[in-house]
Formats: sequence, C-alpha cells, structure tokens
Amino acid sequence: MLKKIKRILAANENRETFFKRIERYHSKYSRRRKLFDGSKYNENEFEFIERAYNDAKEYFRNIYRQSGERYFEHLRSVAIILIDYLYIFERTDLKIPAYEIIVAALLHDIVEDCPEWNLERVRREYGPNVAWLLDYVSKRPKADFGGSTEAQLEFYHNRFITAPKEFFLIKLADRLHNQLTIWSCDTEKIRRKMLETLKYYIPWARKLGILAHELEATTENFEEKLKECALLGAT
Repeated sequence: MLKKIKRILAANENRETFFKRIERYHSKYSRRRKLFDGSKYNENEFEFIERAYNDAKEYFRNIYRQSGERYFEHLRSVAIILIDYLYIFERTDLKIPAYEIIVAALLHDIVEDCPEWNLERVRREYGPNVAWLLDYVSKRPKADFGGSTEAQLEFYHNRFITAPKEFFLIKLADRLHNQLTIWSCDTEKIRRKMLETLKYYIPWARKLGILAHELEATTENFEEKLKECALLGAT
C-alpha cells in the first residue's frame, strides 16, 4: 500500500501535471459560479482551486522543509494523495464538495504559518466550508495556552471529537505525507511524531477507515530504525 503512494508521489510534479488531474473532474471552461453571498458570478471550480494553488505557492515561497524540499511540495502532495489515492472527486459520502476539500488541503498550513492569513480572511476569500475545515486543521497559538505546547496539542487533539469526516481526509493525508518524509528530521522529533501518530491519528484512522493501514506501516519498527540511524551517525 505504501508502494502505491510512494509511486504516486515520486512523479515529477508541476502546475501542468497537477491541473491535468483537476481537469478530469472540472473544466476550466465551465460556467462560473456565484460568490458566497450570491451577489454575482465570480469563478468556476477549476479557477477556485487554481487561486488556492497560487496563494499557497506565493505565501510559502522560499520556505523549505528539513529535507531541503520546498514547503509547497508538501501542500501539493497532500492534495495529490486526496485525488489519486483517496479518489476524493469520486466519493459520494461527502457533505462538503470535493473541490473545496482540495482548496483546504492546499491551504491547510496557511493560517498557522502565515501572519497575513487568519480564519476570517479565509472565510472572506474562500467561503465558510474552507474556513470551517481550516479552523479544525489549524492549531491555536501557544500564547493562548500560556506558552504550553502540551496544552496546545491537548486542545487541538480533543477537537477531533467534533470534527467532520472531510477534516480527517485532509488531516490524515497530511499526517501520512509527514510520516513518509520524516526521516530527515532529528531523532527527538521523529520519536515524538511517531508516538503522536500511534496515540491520536491511527485510532481515528481505524475508526473512520481512512489511511489506517498506511499510517500503521509508517510506524512499524520505528524504534529499531532510530537505533540504526544513531549507529550510522556514530560511525
């Protein structure tokens, strides 16, 4: 199962390859839809996704992950997992349209990491559904919890109880991509994220039937792998 995801993510991606996927489901020439307040026609679903793609790329420009990869690649990879592995556009059990879920996936870190963006701006520019999803995806500032990371994370994970399925599709795809790319991080962070995945994300993945086996596979024998990394680093 991880082989398939790794194969999907191994392809050289760019704007053209990404939007070829979107064109399978939304034509760039389709009728424009109304704005959120219904006042006038603004853009169609393809253009809506394209705008989110552009915003994500712009606001994460020149930001890199510890692996050296552009941060934007992570945002795009989460959307690709949703499209090519979870078949988000073909699901019939969603209350939020798939194109809005893809927009939320592309923007899923923008509220946490970009001071220019907050949930109210997301609501104004992308509507209530995207803002609702990003409200669940985004951690509150540590300052709201007296600077305590533990309290911040406890509050964040406790909110999962009331979160919609659409949130979990994004969050578990996000966690899976992070797990697949985590081995360039330091040992302490790897162990912390592995334990967090085991404690919070895998139980929810099992309950909902979303990426459970895939997340389990990323945590298998991680302590032994960490020991191997430590031995290699000591030689």
